Amino acid sequence: MIYFDKLKIVTNIRYISNINKDLFIENKKGNEILYHKYVQKFPYNLHILVNYSLNELVIEFTSKILKEKITELINKYNIKECIYNINQLNICQLDIMNIINNSAIVKCDIAKDITHNNINDITNYINTNRSNYQKWICKKYRNGIVLENVVATPRNKKRVVIYNKEKEIMKSDNTIFFNTLSNKNEILTYFKNKIRFELNINTKKQIRNLLSINNNNLLEVLNSDKNPITTILDEAISHKTTQNRQSSNLRDYERELLLKECEYNLSKVESIIRLHTSKNTSIKRIMQPYIELNNKINKQEYSNIKLKELLK
Repeated sequence: MIYFDKLKIVTNIRYISNINKDLFIENKKGNEILYHKYVQKFPYNLHILVNYSLNELVIEFTSKILKEKITELINKYNIKECIYNINQLNICQLDIMNIINNSAIVKCDIAKDITHNNINDITNYINTNRSNYQKWICKKYRNGIVLENVVATPRNKKRVVIYNKEKEIMKSDNTIFFNTLSNKNEILTYFKNKIRFELNINTKKQIRNLLSINNNNLLEVLNSDKNPITTILDEAISHKTTQNRQSSNLRDYERELLLKECEYNLSKVESIIRLHTSKNTSIKRIMQPYIELNNKINKQEYSNIKLKELLK
């Protein structure tokens, strides 16, 4: 089953009523109301846009809308409860069943939590085992990394965030949220040693492609049986088998020192090589031994990590 940390839903404007105009921001052009907007950041993020010019209702929320059931993440079995909990805020009235049956998902964050006591093992494995270090890059992220492809257009962007969920949930920003819960300790126990993989999908076409569905209907999205996080990682990472080999000569040892200095980041290695070689030099030829040596080192250091199994 597929799980979400965030959904952005677009539906018909007639599925919202009883708007509390004291809590919604009103935007007008002359005497015409263009939209009403509600923005909430605490205890959890919630955005509602009532767009009269497009006849659209846009609702965006995260899994914290589930409150005591946050560990379930958003899924096909609790989507009704997500919308019901919005109604309980008394800011407006949403038609739960019509929204579920007649809506589209335009953006979403797909999430998977795994249990592992050292996130550095996971992030280092991902960073150093990229199938193509020029096509796939790793960026630092609070308590983790971002793995993303290098593309010219945003619509082709693939982005997975891997981070320590236990540390993230303990941030002071979440204090207000936890103060609303009756099972705080139970939730904190669940997130012990949890590492979250979060795939950000920002276009309707990508949603369809990655979930192998024909349209963006809410129920179609929630009922997908695909595992798009694994799909992206299979594309970005070369899952290697164990081999017990090390640097066997002086030249490899020198290469290993440069790899270590560059924190085993092949992009940094290439930058240094370019600084010390002529423009006519074949960078691909020079880099090949570094790539092969880096692979040997990785096969030893991270041979016990079975990432695909952890993400099942």
